[in-house]
Amino acid sequence: MTNTLPQNMRNISFIAQGGAGKSALIETMLFMAHETERCGSRDKGNAALTTEPEEQQHGIDITSHVGHLTWNGVDIHIMDTPGYFSFLESTRGVLPGCDGALLIISAVDGVKPETKRLWKMLQEFEIPTIGFITQVDDPEAKYEETLLEISSTLNSTSTPVTLPIGSGEAFTGVVELFHGKGRTYSKGKVSEIDVPDSLTDQIATYKTSLVEQIAEADDELIEKYLEGGELTSDELRKGLKNAVLNRNFLPLFCGSGVNGIGVELLIESVIEYLPSPVERDTLKPFIGHDPSDENRLITRRCSDAEPFSAITLKTTIDRFSGKLSVVRVVSGKAGHNEAIYNATQGSKEKIGNVYILQGNDFVQVDSLSAGDIGAFAKLEDTHTGDTLCSDKDQIKYPCVSYTQPLVFHAVEADGDEEKVSTGLHKLVEEDPTLLYYREPETGESILAGMSQTHIDIALERLNRKFSGTVKLKAPRVPYRETIQKKVQVQGKLKKQTGGHGQFANCWITLEPLERGEGFLFVDQITGGIIPKQYIPSIEKGIREAMQKGPLGGYPVVDCKAVVVDGSFHKVDSSDYAFQTAGSMAFQAAVEEAGPVLLEPIMELQILVGDEAIGEVVKDISSRRGRILNMAPKDDRQEIHAEAPYAELLDYGAVLSSLTAGRGLYVMHQSHYNELPSHLVASVIKGKEEE
Repeated sequence: MTNTLPQNMRNISFIAQGGAGKSALIETMLFMAHETERCGSRDKGNAALTTEPEEQQHGIDITSHVGHLTWNGVDIHIMDTPGYFSFLESTRGVLPGCDGALLIISAVDGVKPETKRLWKMLQEFEIPTIGFITQVDDPEAKYEETLLEISSTLNSTSTPVTLPIGSGEAFTGVVELFHGKGRTYSKGKVSEIDVPDSLTDQIATYKTSLVEQIAEADDELIEKYLEGGELTSDELRKGLKNAVLNRNFLPLFCGSGVNGIGVELLIESVIEYLPSPVERDTLKPFIGHDPSDENRLITRRCSDAEPFSAITLKTTIDRFSGKLSVVRVVSGKAGHNEAIYNATQGSKEKIGNVYILQGNDFVQVDSLSAGDIGAFAKLEDTHTGDTLCSDKDQIKYPCVSYTQPLVFHAVEADGDEEKVSTGLHKLVEEDPTLLYYREPETGESILAGMSQTHIDIALERLNRKFSGTVKLKAPRVPYRETIQKKVQVQGKLKKQTGGHGQFANCWITLEPLERGEGFLFVDQITGGIIPKQYIPSIEKGIREAMQKGPLGGYPVVDCKAVVVDGSFHKVDSSDYAFQTAGSMAFQAAVEEAGPVLLEPIMELQILVGDEAIGEVVKDISSRRGRILNMAPKDDRQEIHAEAPYAELLDYGAVLSSLTAGRGLYVMHQSHYNELPSHLVASVIKGKEEE
């Protein structure tokens, strides 16, 4: 495949909501192209592109897969992406390497919320797309309803290019509107069939709509069409391709991935209407910047004559076979044992073996050329999203940003802590939609994902791949302490044990500041009653004492300490003595100043469908939260709210339950409020039990 010219390549993302029949469609395509000897299935454990045991166990895709087929001299690189809510975000990582997309929609389920999110991603990355309505042979198929739903919910003009002959068990073939001929598929062969007279009017109606859509997207064609001229088949095909490339509308094909009807025509249409890497250059070229100068933009074209550059789309790590970096070669060529540069990490790498992938099957090749999608082995510093390039002609492409995780857990190793930590870091390398980090405030290790299912499957993989297990618990809440009134106290250290003793004496006033102002230290000593060199020592002692307040041992904030008086001894005073005196003064002052607990308040932006607004608002109120405002966003509602962090530790799972897995949210810390008095005792007790 690596000897193929870029104009004879198609790099296509296969996009679908879960259960739409995407895997069955890919299996049939691979079989028709003689890439496999039979149509496999995930249920039987022999699907060509399924790579993870957990996918077979749970019956869903949990990561993107790479495959390929060759059809009439054209190589189609397949990026098979997940379609279930918990794993949708990983699709983002591979889209920069795709020039076109096939959006697969079930005639049974229609447009689901996952479909809308995936369609929005395709729009965001400006990827030319064609659609395929599958499962038309299912007894519960609703083809006409699905057509209407696509037009009304995806905010895109769409029109059929093929129509089904029959539906459900009566589905026997498809008719292409350009020439009105029917096609069917049986026993490994495609053949023409007669089109029933009952479809004549429907074909005429949809063909008129298709011709109008194509003509409206092309100035020359619309002029000819309005003047009454009939558009030729070649003009319509050329016009349809231009409309797809410019994303003017979504052409829809139909068929069945299980029985193969309509699939051959779909493969031909992927080749005919979706762009090659060379055509992509004229639509949306790859533009990066000089790593040493972000203002210097650089464009790379899909040619072996250009300097080498590539985008890392995916990372896989196996404790036995090592690390593989799946890449899209944007320009140039690179191969085995070649030295390259990672512009994202700022490090040099050396390529190990080079592969073309078909699921878990690796075909070793000498090199990858411009336009290829394949894998480099043993790039130790390279991560998903990184730019690889020639060291002499450096370029860095934009990185992909992922949605913030929705579910957070503190993790505790059940056994070898180093093994667990190493394993989790490797899982995050494979799946950048997972987060694993040390929370500096609490010292806990945090694992975050898009849903509880996402977390659970990640831990299954941790155990299988790296023999690690963990215990999950709710993250600790970073409470604070502060004071309510102004006080003045003394901190005095006096020790005499023979020889040099320890002496320091300081008086400070401690008063509250406005919420969020932090800490202010003021020196009001005059006349040298405390030498200047000891003032910083007093401040240091106070700051150290602030790290552990008297109520629950939480940091003390929002207060002002003023050194107003004191004394020293020429022999016995020291930095250490005044640090100790400052600490003693602060601790005594906080006790007298009416200490209270503060809790973090989070600001949330929640995106839900209209049907879930009532339940979501009610739930926020039950969490001591309040709604700030609501506004429509796209086809949903965005709720702006705030609530205490302690009440949101399980919010991702609850929101998923309230919205059937369709709700999204992001949150960040807004401010601190005083903890209600009736909750103080339980928080302090919880701290003591840690």
